[in-house]
Amino acid sequence: MISVILTHYNKGLLLNRTIDSLQPEDKNLHEIIVVDDCSTDPEWSINSQYLLDHYPKVKIIQNTDNQGPAVRLNQGALTATGDYLFFMDSDDILAPNRLNMFLDEMQKHQADLCYAEKVKIHDLNEIQKHTIGIWESSTTPLNYVLKNNIMQMCVMCTRELFLKSKGCNENIFIQDESLALSLAKYSKKIISSDLHSVFVLLDANETKSVRGENRLSRHLEQQHHDMFFTIDDFIHAYPNINEQDKKLLTKKALSTYWKSIRHRPEKKFSDLLIYLAAHINPIDTWNKHHQKLTTYFNQLDHVRKINKRA
Repeated sequence: MISVILTHYNKGLLLNRTIDSLQPEDKNLHEIIVVDDCSTDPEWSINSQYLLDHYPKVKIIQNTDNQGPAVRLNQGALTATGDYLFFMDSDDILAPNRLNMFLDEMQKHQADLCYAEKVKIHDLNEIQKHTIGIWESSTTPLNYVLKNNIMQMCVMCTRELFLKSKGCNENIFIQDESLALSLAKYSKKIISSDLHSVFVLLDANETKSVRGENRLSRHLEQQHHDMFFTIDDFIHAYPNINEQDKKLLTKKALSTYWKSIRHRPEKKFSDLLIYLAAHINPIDTWNKHHQKLTTYFNQLDHVRKINKRA
């Protein structure tokens, strides 16, 4: 049985569209847990009651303070009672029959973790074109996730794996990267597919590079801040990970620093040298410049900081 966890904040009727796309009448769908992060939308109280009245499998956790999607995703997952947990954003669309497909593939491969593609579209009819995908599996999930840069919110895992991994890093506001790393660290076998499964429906003015005002992905400073500290915390928590995985992690953190600072007035030529050095010896570069990078991200303005690092 599958529990779906949706973290929600001011998504309006897009949440209803997401719930409909889950095919809530499906027999393998046990429950849909909506964790509201203290929405300020005055219509939310009306819509939340509508959802409870019209969708028997919907359960709503209403919070009275705003703590961000990482905390709320963990809260929903710890409430879930299904054997499998599926996570997606509350304004996206799931293609038909994907939950059953993920469940079948996980059971066939005896996998505890599953990812599929999340893509951006402008036309809902595009969803019907995607029915066939290639599945891969790996018994080194952390390395697989790092090499393939997996962090999208189209993930199913066993409830047992989530509890073992403890889910998202709650010192981080945005959850995507920390969830992927935590699950992969404890997973025994991951399966992944190039099949387009979760769809982000863009409006007429949105593109892959121009994001809507109400999307967390628009706030690149927040993304860079959270990605850096997700990796920093992970390396600190697991100092004995193998060298290949540590190289991939440190290289990604150093690249994130360059992406963040390259358009800022305080950028120096030495920052470019750090970026270039990361391609040659990322671990040594990380060790040498770690304090500088930590200080930089701690001092970023206009980002939600759950916990300031030393």
